[in-house]
Amino acid sequence: MKKPLKITLISVLAFVLLAVAGFSVYLAVRPKGQSRDEVDIKPSEQTYIDGNTKNIAECTPNECLFILASNLKKTTSYHTTIKGEVNAGGIYKQEISGEKFKKGGDSLYVSSSKSVLKSTADQIFIENDTVLVRHGNGNTGVYEDTAEKFTYGDYVKEYGTDFRELSNYELNEKNIVSGELLSAENGVYTFTYEINVQTGVDAYRVNMYKMGGLTELPTFTKSTLTVSMTADFMPISVTQIDEYSINMILTLSCVSTLTETFERIDDVSVSIPELEFFKSKM
Repeated sequence: MKKPLKITLISVLAFVLLAVAGFSVYLAVRPKGQSRDEVDIKPSEQTYIDGNTKNIAECTPNECLFILASNLKKTTSYHTTIKGEVNAGGIYKQEISGEKFKKGGDSLYVSSSKSVLKSTADQIFIENDTVLVRHGNGNTGVYEDTAEKFTYGDYVKEYGTDFRELSNYELNEKNIVSGELLSAENGVYTFTYEINVQTGVDAYRVNMYKMGGLTELPTFTKSTLTVSMTADFMPISVTQIDEYSINMILTLSCVSTLTETFERIDDVSVSIPELEFFKSKM
């Protein structure tokens, strides 16, 4: 009676070992994405147009974008809200939310990402050439009592993007494949732009790798930016739609949609949450 049991256990063990070996071979030979150390991220080369004298109807879509980017940097304060979703291969969805605050020379980005696999929360504070990164619990919203401190240059190398820019892309003539006016109604002008995924998304890829806990950089296949602005080139909303793949156990095709809405621009009542904490860590 004991002999069949012994044979069965040996068979199960052999099957497990074979499965582990097969999976190891699969991981070794499967198509690999680009590794992080293959991309050298430097402060982005954004294009800004200052001193514009033309009205919006006289400007090209690209000119409108670059004027808008310049005006955003000149604002004294603002508050924005961010909502988004990532659909990963139809297997799971990731919900993204956040806020951005600017008051004088201080800026704060609060981000939250939730899925059945992982939930994260981060706060990123920038003052002059110093950046603080504070991690938290994505489910409870409770943050650590400490923060990582970077120079601005080191932060960009590590995290890729500067959240104070108009988008996660590097917006310049080289990186915009096409731009067009979609609508002009009731003083709201909406433009759409196709981004060159070979040259315009590297900083964003690094940011996703770092903040998403990926083992390889995502591979982008399409990125579209839709921007709504007023006639005097002030932002109303910015939407990014990206199609890309990530290598995990399997290669997953993902589509993400991220919309930032500007709610209070140059509003003196805007305040930065937990400002005293961040000032104490500078």
